Amino acid sequence: MKLPEYIGKEEVGRVCRELKIRDWTKLKEAKVRPQEARKLLALVNTADMPIDPEQFRAGLEVELEHGIRFKDANVTNNHPVVTGMIVLAHLKESLDYYLLLDVAELEGDLLKAVAAGNARKAKGYYKRLALARIALAKAEVARIG
Repeated sequence: MKLPEYIGKEEVGRVCRELKIRDWTKLKEAKVRPQEARKLLALVNTADMPIDPEQFRAGLEVELEHGIRFKDANVTNNHPVVTGMIVLAHLKESLDYYLLLDVAELEGDLLKAVAAGNARKAKGYYKRLALARIALAKAEVARIG
């Protein structure tokens, strides 16, 4: 069964022009500019949640990666508002969602490197994992107050 294109590239281009951001259908890598993230955060954060703009930007990059890396998983055609709403939905689950995701992904990468017997990669992942855990712990402490 051929799946339909639910959000067309023309619509994404129109929204990008209206928002005065780059055409996200043409992105080759999941890199979001800070000013793009700020515009989208202001648009989708209607409940005025205390969302860190940098975490929102990082979330946009994570969600855009799905379609850029995996064309068959790009259900939004990189629509900036829909992508922003996906990020918002995750941040409603936890304001530290993307920090938690980073830790989980690095734990998986570390496990793969260890299982493959690649000590050099394992060491690199372990160091990145330790830093990600520190970032998560700092965010949790800041949230507690």
